[in-house]
Amino acid sequence: MGQRFARYGRVLLGVAAIAVAVPAVALPAQSWNGYKWARTSTLSIKFGDNVSAAWDPYIATAAQQWSAVANIDFIPTAGSTTGAACGPKYGTVQVCSGNYGATGWLGYTSVWLGGGFINQVTIKLNDYYFSQPQYNTAAWRAQTACHEAGHALGLAHTNDIRTNSNTGSCMDVTNDPTGLLPGYRLANTAPNAIDFAALAAIYAKVDKTQLPQTRTMLATHSLGAIGFESIETLAFVPEPGTWAMMITGFGLVGSAMRRRTLKTVTA
Repeated sequence: MGQRFARYGRVLLGVAAIAVAVPAVALPAQSWNGYKWARTSTLSIKFGDNVSAAWDPYIATAAQQWSAVANIDFIPTAGSTTGAACGPKYGTVQVCSGNYGATGWLGYTSVWLGGGFINQVTIKLNDYYFSQPQYNTAAWRAQTACHEAGHALGLAHTNDIRTNSNTGSCMDVTNDPTGLLPGYRLANTAPNAIDFAALAAIYAKVDKTQLPQTRTMLATHSLGAIGFESIETLAFVPEPGTWAMMITGFGLVGSAMRRRTLKTVTA
């Protein structure tokens, strides 16, 4: 299997060239390889809070922002893991914060696939960078929380060029999420109409099945003992773009790269 490396300034990151099977249908331009949650009705996805108090308002806002999409609701709930471990829980999105070190990313989303659909997600928000003044701002936190939540629903980036004008979408990679620096124009701290249209297209089709954990009745009440899930092979897929961080002089540089690593684990 071939492997390529992409260098962004001083950061060296590997990109594994993996063949991934995708549905033989036309996908919206912003779809992440066709990944989506299965739905037969409205999706009520539990959004587990495993973050510090500094992050609470931002993940609450991100959940609310993406819940504006038809047929999708993020339901903020208590987390089921810890910031350090950030383990997945079947049928949910677990959002974590912690000092994950000089990894090169501000936020990192991983999805697990089963039966061709997303069935669990983890989001890591890296306090190694957010403890630094240049990233410890409302705009950087808002964009990162919103950006990773968008990946959790199966969205890819709208744009990977950091230095061009902002599109007004948190899925647009940028050097300036505030949009206040010359040339950037718009704030990239929330979803925009393009993101909502992409999700509407991705989730337009009603599927034959839906995880019981994502049905409205179960997602808004205590699940209790729901029995054992059938054993199946799951595909673990890291997010399509990581935020490679570089600091050059006194400037801020937020870099994006594509990671397509795929490995198999068992549930």
